[in-house]
Amino acid sequence: MADVTAGHRKTPLYSMHVQAGAKMVPFGGWLMPVSYSSVLGEHKSVRQACGIFDVSHMGEIRVTGKDAVRFLQWLTINDVSRLSTGAGQYSAILNNAGGMIDDLIIYKMGDDEFFICVNASNRQKDFEWVRDKSRDFQVTVIDESDQWAQIAVQGPNSLVAVSSLLQADEAQSLKNLGYTHIMKSCLGGEGTLIARTGYTGELGFEIYLPAASAPKVWASLYELAGKHGLVPVGLGARDTLRLESCYLLYGNDMNESVSPLEAGISWATKIDKGDFVGRGALIAQKSSGVKRRMVAFTMTDEGIPRHGMPIFANGRRVGEVTSGSVLPTVGGAGGMALVDSSLADGEAISVEIRGHQKLAKIVRRPLYAARTK
Repeated sequence: MADVTAGHRKTPLYSMHVQAGAKMVPFGGWLMPVSYSSVLGEHKSVRQACGIFDVSHMGEIRVTGKDAVRFLQWLTINDVSRLSTGAGQYSAILNNAGGMIDDLIIYKMGDDEFFICVNASNRQKDFEWVRDKSRDFQVTVIDESDQWAQIAVQGPNSLVAVSSLLQADEAQSLKNLGYTHIMKSCLGGEGTLIARTGYTGELGFEIYLPAASAPKVWASLYELAGKHGLVPVGLGARDTLRLESCYLLYGNDMNESVSPLEAGISWATKIDKGDFVGRGALIAQKSSGVKRRMVAFTMTDEGIPRHGMPIFANGRRVGEVTSGSVLPTVGGAGGMALVDSSLADGEAISVEIRGHQKLAKIVRRPLYAARTK
């Protein structure tokens, strides 16, 4: 179980990070490893071999009951009715104005049972929103966040790394597991789940396991370092990896004033499925024309863009950087920005970095082509 020390919570793996020499930093109310060696080295290891991440700070919510499908269909933007048992989907929950309360992943565990992974910084807010919205439905909403630890294993060697810890039948099931699907496992004890998902753009898996089992499983994975090139990875490389793949970060790229149409996830927004929270606002926004859009960009001049920096085009301010950094795999620097929707891919822009206009260019998303197969 996670505990609270000096105002910051610790995951069940905290002591193992400290023993490994990780640099620990506050993040969303938690003490988390930002790096073990170097951000660049950890980033490259994930792209070339394999990395393990402690993501136990993420939140987990279970929704059960006869109205579970109908409730989640009304609560979220994607089409829950399309899910088969064991399948998952990327989605989001909105406020009535169409702003994003959070993005999340929903897994269907049974006909009337769903398992939802939400962002760490929003776990309490999300639970309260889901619980409060459920009052008119015959469902039970449970915050299971403190029961779970979560370990992400990402990179080209992730399948062989995780499989090596499983029995033969489970290893075969893992090999056949479809993208965004989830399976039950005995790894780490009863109740363990393994999902083929991740936040890096590489083949990868996220292991949900009882909190008490996490240190043993982490140690088992850590022992594979020499065999599969596996290294522990901190928040620093997690951010550069997700940025290259143009995965959204809540609080940077989206918040309750940004709609999914503006954030670039229209593909997950099923307006025609029927009514859902925020749908009316999205219909109105679509009818009047979406004024802003999320774009990727790369720097032409030297300079590292950061969140909140203004963006200009043709002498006028057209938006701001939502996420920016060096791009180790792509080369150079760049990021994502929320800009006027009139700006097209390939168009020149400038980013104001420390009072100086630095040239950049809008490019097609993602910056790095995700390899999830």
